[in-house]
Amino acid sequence: MAARSTQQLEKLFDAKPVIMLEEMQKALGSASRATIFRLLVKVSYCRSYNYNGKYYTKHDLTRYDKQGLFSYKGILFSRDGNLNATVTRLICQSSFGHTQRELQELLQVRVQTSLLTMVRYKQLARSKVAGQFIYLHPDSEIRVAQLAKRQELFEQRRFELKEVTAAVVIQVLLMLIWHPGSRTGDVARRLKGHSPPITIQHVRVVFDRYGLDNVGEKGGPSRH
Repeated sequence: MAARSTQQLEKLFDAKPVIMLEEMQKALGSASRATIFRLLVKVSYCRSYNYNGKYYTKHDLTRYDKQGLFSYKGILFSRDGNLNATVTRLICQSSFGHTQRELQELLQVRVQTSLLTMVRYKQLARSKVAGQFIYLHPDSEIRVAQLAKRQELFEQRRFELKEVTAAVVIQVLLMLIWHPGSRTGDVARRLKGHSPPITIQHVRVVFDRYGLDNVGEKGGPSRH
């Protein structure tokens, strides 16, 4: 009976890219939540890291992009299975660590609470570069190498600052007025084709200069 139920569950995962617990219960004849969770142990699955984890998908490595992420109609999954593990992997694999905003651009969710918790428990480290917190590998040797790379990146950004004219700033601010809450990637996409070109690097410089990270979102700008 259990084997047949597991097979039914696997077929459901194969048939739909994303499912909810209630759909599993219905497919198995109004099975209890406890029964579903016992069966899920035998199935390769992943829970969404947004929407409080209420969506499930088949854990198929071919679905994930180069960052180990999978998105379906705004429902977000990671090959790591949860947000904290994903944040840790992205930071530790990066040659220059990550800022909070960089992670939010990648993951499309707020990560401040996760970052502060992991720093508190020494699962991650952080250091300030040019007034911004950079989240880093907990190992000191790797952390030093990441900071050196980040400093190189900062010097490159300083050069890019010279290219950010008042006209560029105005275009970025107009996009935020017309599309409140837009992230840097959203603004850069909307300015694609602009002459002269406005790159995502230019947009990031404007966001940094005016503290625009969370403009239009509840709670206002964040500097962490």
